[in-house]
Amino acid sequence: MCKTIVISDDVINTINSLKDEDRIIMSAAIAGELICGKSVEQNLNSMQRIIFSIIRNSVQRSTANYISAVQATA
Repeated sequence: MCKTIVISDDVINTINSLKDEDRIIMSAAIAGELICGKSVEQNLNSMQRIIFSIIRNSVQRSTANYISAVQATA
């Protein structure tokens, strides 16, 4: 099984702009949800949920664009 997840420079820059504690929490949340398939939002405070939602949507959009581009060349 192969699953591609695209983490763009925008996502990396967003995470790097956060405070150290939030940076670690967002990185763990991405791994937990997008790699392990676990729901993580219940472990986040309200501001972290908003940030995570933005990051998750960006990763999903970048991943969908990548998959579309790969399928177009196949």
